[in-house]
Amino acid sequence: MTAPLTLLILLLAGPALAQQPAPQTMPDVAPSPTPAPATPPGPAGGTQPDPAAANQSDVDPDMQRVAACKADALAKLKQRSPSIEDIYIEIDGLTIAQAESKLGDTAVKGVIMGEAYIQRDRSDTANRFLCLTGEKDEVLFTFFTER
Repeated sequence: MTAPLTLLILLLAGPALAQQPAPQTMPDVAPSPTPAPATPPGPAGGTQPDPAAANQSDVDPDMQRVAACKADALAKLKQRSPSIEDIYIEIDGLTIAQAESKLGDTAVKGVIMGEAYIQRDRSDTANRFLCLTGEKDEVLFTFFTER
């Protein structure tokens, strides 16, 4: 073959060769099943407010209120059901709002709403979480309801 003819064949065959998919190899190892988590979702304490954060001036005011709500709610829940071990609050999905309202004669200055998991010795359940705070960021009311 002559050089121009070989070059022409390569140029014409090039796009067809370039469109050939690369051979796929399948691994011989079967994927292992993912076990169900034994603890609530999210990092253990990673983004959870430390109970002491409620009283620390160097902590973001929103996180101070979340920490106070969590501590108050946990204390009240443990009084009614000692099997409750902890509450995991989905920090990233919280709605934290300022309010200028009254509940009776009591000023409501903050509303916190989101998802929370109440960790019991038997199971963890997803709940909606509501917390109202007052003028001095004191917890006025906490409420949980199952989804």
